[in-house]
Amino acid sequence: MRSSNNKLGINTFSSVYNRVFQLAIVVLATELIVACSRGDHEPAYRSTVIVTEPGSLAEIVPPNQREKVTTLTIEGYLNGDDIAYIRQMPELRELNLEKAILPNNHLPPNAFSSHKRLESAILPSSLDSIGDSAFRWCERLQSLYLPSTLISISPYAFAGCENLHDIDLPASLRHLGKYAFSGCKSLLLINIPSTLTTIDEYTFYRCASLAEINIPYNIRQIGYKAFSGCSRLRAIRIPSTVVYVGIAAFEDCIELTDISWPTSLTRIEYQTFAGCLSLTTITLHSKLTAIGNYAFDGCKNLVEIHSQNNTPPQIGEGTFRSVNRKACRVVVPSERARKSYNTALYWSEFTIYVE
Repeated sequence: MRSSNNKLGINTFSSVYNRVFQLAIVVLATELIVACSRGDHEPAYRSTVIVTEPGSLAEIVPPNQREKVTTLTIEGYLNGDDIAYIRQMPELRELNLEKAILPNNHLPPNAFSSHKRLESAILPSSLDSIGDSAFRWCERLQSLYLPSTLISISPYAFAGCENLHDIDLPASLRHLGKYAFSGCKSLLLINIPSTLTTIDEYTFYRCASLAEINIPYNIRQIGYKAFSGCSRLRAIRIPSTVVYVGIAAFEDCIELTDISWPTSLTRIEYQTFAGCLSLTTITLHSKLTAIGNYAFDGCKNLVEIHSQNNTPPQIGEGTFRSVNRKACRVVVPSERARKSYNTALYWSEFTIYVE
């Protein structure tokens, strides 16, 4: 009987020991939080969570763990409180919301703005719209995945994301707000979808690394300073659908050497190409009737202007300020045109030649 009791005691002790050991492993795993070493030797907390009740993320990832999260994948239903809670994760580098669902399929304004660590994000596959300043001043953000369902990007959405270099605008996009990518100085290339009709003011302002841009057909307006300060932009093709190019739209594009604008454009606005230092030759189409003051101000290397209009377009005193007018050739289509340019206000300061 005693032997039986001893065996029972041993088995009980063994069972308790196993449970304690398993609990210790769980506690240790929780403390380590699936830790791994990053380049800076800090622990990386990688977590995948499923949220079934909107607003409950803070219960699933409690505050003592929130401080350590570096990589987070969320599936399920989120609301504004959950988004605000994610924003309060100071070490978060990578965020995957592909399988998350937001109210009205809308990412709220200021959702992740000014997050100091965020480097990459995948947005919900069902997302329709991105609110104002959603990622504004996320200075470390490098890459972002936008879903094929996206219709609208609000103003300032990615303004100041100075390390953002990789983004693909989906073909579903219908609206791109002002200042959307302003200050994204690492953005190298972006394709504007043909579903857009307007490039709003300051949209790509000071995208200093942007060397190539494709403006598709269907675009009708290019807004105020839309590409101003895109200092690496070398060539621009404005399609025939465009009826208006805003003031200073391409100001300070200092490497711009090749401009093609549509024959339907009747006016070049104030300061449109001011500061484009690399421009050497421009062509003015026959329907162009006016060029705003300071439109080519600072284009010091301009040496040849081809005008296809027999009637001199109206220009201002400062339209070609800083251009050496005596050294810059203006080539016109006929002898009659040469006489008109030679007597026209401010054109008469140039040397006029017949084609």
